Amino acid sequence: MKQFSLFFLLLLVTFSCSKNTSEKESEAVVVTDDFKSYRLDIDLPVERFADLIESVELVRMEETDNSLLTYIYAVHQTNDQLVFASGRESDVFVFDMSGGFVRKINRKGEGPEEYLGITDLWLEGDTLAIYTSSQSTVKRYGLKGNFIRSERLPVSPGHIYSYKGGYAMDMNYGLINDTSYYRYARLDKDLKLSGMYLPVDNRMSVGLGFSANPVVPYKDGVTLHRAMSDTVYYLSDNGFTPLLHLNFGNDWYWKESRDVTEVFISEMRSTEKVWSADTKIGANRIWVSVYSGSSEGRIVPGFFIDRATGAVHNVDMRKADKSNNVAIALRWDNEQMIYTIQSPDVASFLSELSEDQIKFRQGTTLEEIESSENPVLMWVKFK
Repeated sequence: MKQFSLFFLLLLVTFSCSKNTSEKESEAVVVTDDFKSYRLDIDLPVERFADLIESVELVRMEETDNSLLTYIYAVHQTNDQLVFASGRESDVFVFDMSGGFVRKINRKGEGPEEYLGITDLWLEGDTLAIYTSSQSTVKRYGLKGNFIRSERLPVSPGHIYSYKGGYAMDMNYGLINDTSYYRYARLDKDLKLSGMYLPVDNRMSVGLGFSANPVVPYKDGVTLHRAMSDTVYYLSDNGFTPLLHLNFGNDWYWKESRDVTEVFISEMRSTEKVWSADTKIGANRIWVSVYSGSSEGRIVPGFFIDRATGAVHNVDMRKADKSNNVAIALRWDNEQMIYTIQSPDVASFLSELSEDQIKFRQGTTLEEIESSENPVLMWVKFK
């Protein structure tokens, strides 16, 4: 009887410990949007991109006389179509989810229903929105290219994204109300200023910005991460708050107190320190692309962050021959990251994975990829 009681007591203790451990593990994986700072150390041990991957799915972009692509950016998707920009001619391309070419849209021009260029592009359901910063206009089209309407903004932001019927804006040192300078601002549905955030004390004497839109949809709001900043902000129903800080330590080059002159920009582009970063924030993971000067043999890292554990991976994105980066991160699609990769680099990259990690979407084969000059889209699931 004593032996049974002792056994039962041990079983109870084991169950209790197991339950507590399980509860702790469950608590550990809960990701919140409370402000966090992540130490991104470029001297961390380097891991190959392929070693972090559980599986990939590749989709070729059908090559026709009307669908010759140079690169892919600003990727968005409806239920059954992919929409993105490519090239220097302000073309917008529509493909089906298997990579079949549907159509090319180009309404570039100086007419009232045309745009001068594409600064930012996004979808509102089946409506294509195109922002042109030089005109401060947003023009909307159907996905067959038919014009819908045009809006002229009362300010001239560097980048924007639709938000609550109006717009969230990265002002890129642009003027507001003739006298005020702020990092970010918001327009309501009537195009009235409804928020101005982070006043600017020192303006840049030279222009500098990135083509990638730093205003990105996230949950019920948008994240804002301007060029040359180590802090990402979150605009939502709860207001404008800092979301995360990228702590590069002594490897961070940018100093707000320095005058941003042409000399400063020249020095910045040659330094090995980090001077800007692009963040792709998912529900559970974050991908950080780093910008810095380069020197022969030096790895310019990417960082992969697990938001649940706080683990940071220093990722070597170079090709197998140690030349340029093999893939460029575009956006999260639920728990998978969409990358673009040039077709000549696909076979070499896949050689770092096992066959059971590789999937080709219906209509895509490696032979077709290699016979085309079009870049490829690749959905990556991480371990």
